[in-house]
Amino acid sequence: MKDHWKKLEKAVLLSILGGALFTSDAVYAAASEETPDEYTLSEMVVLGERQKNVYAGGYVVRENSLGALGDTDFMDVPFNAISLTEKSIMQARQPGNTLTQLVTMDPTVTSRGNKTYNDVRIRGFYISPHDYYLNGVSGMLSQSSIPMNFVDRVEVISGPDTLLHGVSDSGSIGGSINLVPKVAEDKPRISFTETFSGKSHYEHALDLGARFGKNKEWGIRANIDAGHGNTEFRHEKMDYHNIFVNFDYRGEKTKAQFLYGYRYVNQTAPTFSLALNGHALPPAPSGDANFQLPWSRYRYNNNILTLSLEHEFTKNWQAFFHAGYHDEDWNSCYESYYPKLIDDRGNFEAEMEEVPIAFWRLSFDAGIRGKVKTGVLTHNLSLRADRMSTNGGGQDWFGTATYQGNIYDNSIARYTSPLEQVLLDPWYYSGAKILSGITVIDRIVTDDEKWSFLAGLRYQKEKAFRAHNGKDYTGSYSTSATSPNFGIMYTLNEQSKLYANYMEGLGRGVFVRSTYANGGEYLPPQLTKQMEIGLKWDNKKLAGSFSVFSLEQENAYADASNVYRYHGRQKNRGAQVTVFGEVSPKFNLIGGLMYLKGTQSGGANDGSELPALPNWNATLTAEYNADANWTIFGRLLYNSSAYLTSANTAKVPSWYRFDLGVQYEKPLANGNAVRVGLNVFNVLNRKYWVARSSDTVALEGPRSIVLTVGYDF
Repeated sequence: MKDHWKKLEKAVLLSILGGALFTSDAVYAAASEETPDEYTLSEMVVLGERQKNVYAGGYVVRENSLGALGDTDFMDVPFNAISLTEKSIMQARQPGNTLTQLVTMDPTVTSRGNKTYNDVRIRGFYISPHDYYLNGVSGMLSQSSIPMNFVDRVEVISGPDTLLHGVSDSGSIGGSINLVPKVAEDKPRISFTETFSGKSHYEHALDLGARFGKNKEWGIRANIDAGHGNTEFRHEKMDYHNIFVNFDYRGEKTKAQFLYGYRYVNQTAPTFSLALNGHALPPAPSGDANFQLPWSRYRYNNNILTLSLEHEFTKNWQAFFHAGYHDEDWNSCYESYYPKLIDDRGNFEAEMEEVPIAFWRLSFDAGIRGKVKTGVLTHNLSLRADRMSTNGGGQDWFGTATYQGNIYDNSIARYTSPLEQVLLDPWYYSGAKILSGITVIDRIVTDDEKWSFLAGLRYQKEKAFRAHNGKDYTGSYSTSATSPNFGIMYTLNEQSKLYANYMEGLGRGVFVRSTYANGGEYLPPQLTKQMEIGLKWDNKKLAGSFSVFSLEQENAYADASNVYRYHGRQKNRGAQVTVFGEVSPKFNLIGGLMYLKGTQSGGANDGSELPALPNWNATLTAEYNADANWTIFGRLLYNSSAYLTSANTAKVPSWYRFDLGVQYEKPLANGNAVRVGLNVFNVLNRKYWVARSSDTVALEGPRSIVLTVGYDF
């Protein structure tokens, strides 16, 4: 731990020294008092920073970086995509949980509860953070406490996305999330921010950046963050630090970025879910309840490297390349997984396990995109190949002691030290997989721009290797599939467009765990199909979309004989509306509503609704700009009730949460600025359960504050 802090201190000192150099002012000679009547300048090339085209209100960027399609306007694609800005990130700021708070601004995204993990559902389908993209590169992020200090914007696509972004580690196919990192701006930056949150948690952050070169073609942006202290949950403590450095180049024909990130997390008593274990759902306890033993912990570190490159051969043709490497070392994963009820009075029991794990991922894609004119049609063509390999393993220790507590009285905390000696089994390899694919896309636009068509075809192959026996893998399976994708858009007028799509996505195959009767069996990848019809509008002040959709895929669960296989299909049907922009010069908003009904088709629960899927999800963030310095905002989240089991025998009650915030920013005469922000989550301190999965619930937290004070040099 001390070595980590020493490395961080050195990085901070070097960054501060570098920042001082970045902001040194050049001295220019005074111009002559006499101005000639005419003069001739030698040829110059001036390159400026490309400003993001942000919708009125500042919450959403117009363009999304859509993988094989490249940067594409919100109004030009026949599916739902939204790009949330740094302003949105700041208003969702909650240490360790910012990403989840942020993406649920999109009504198609629902929280699964539990602050420790940053996983969500998109249109009812679970998506793992291992499947999130970083600058378009797959598999670069961990599942827990994803840092956001280095992120400029976050893009959310609703519906199958393998056509655009390619393979993903866990095969999440209900949608995708892409984090776009910050790059250096034209103006040198040194920003320092202090944050207080939870019970006694402090965070210190530096944001440094500058550009160099004759035309400022070279840039560097460094973000450094360190936090420590107690969160809003009982006996939970989070210590972490990270550094992300992004080098970029922007020339006349070539653009490139190289990002390196390192992060370390030591989380004591990480909050987790509660398994009902067949018992009735008890009334929710205080929002700060924690069912983990006080000496449980998650301790891990990541290394992340990504490279992106784009070269313009001609005005109409470009080549692109992305690559990434990610390693993740959980040197301690000491947890009770899951705590489970033992009666209807809130008593539960937990057993301990220590399962340190490590894995490595290598990902890349390459392709070309360009335009071809044929008569009255313009073809926007893309050809892309991608590949990702992953490998890993771990160790095991499962304790024999049983610990008991009650969800209402924090009695689990009476166990102050482990009662058993931890003796880990030898290291084992858990298996490996190689995912690869080829994508061809043609986006066709008529000369009058009344019609556009999207046609895509993807071939994807998976090779999965079974667990390692010490020398060789014990077996492998290989599967492949071809997925067609189609979309159409029609321009009604300057402000609105109709669209429809048919999209297919391919998940990944899995080896059935040994706890099931068919342990070791290989299940081939799940195929997802989406049909959607909708309307988009943009009147330069307010924009948004309305759509009706249907998604379905094979449904996997264990039957009465404890055999884990595909039993019928999961069908999610619904509708959503999203609105964002400026209602008046002082009033902005972002939010929407989704209706969703997920049902089981075939199998033992044919016709039943799927567990943990609320029929209604609503989100609304409203902002009032009192003057040039003061901003007040509020947010309302609502989930309707959701079934707890596949048999639809009980429900989690509906819940809502209200958040408030205020921000103050004051530019100073010397060109610097001071920033102060206060966010209050769950203002009414409501106590409620969130349905996480079948027979499992979680808490989202009590009333908590996040206070930030920053200074921009």
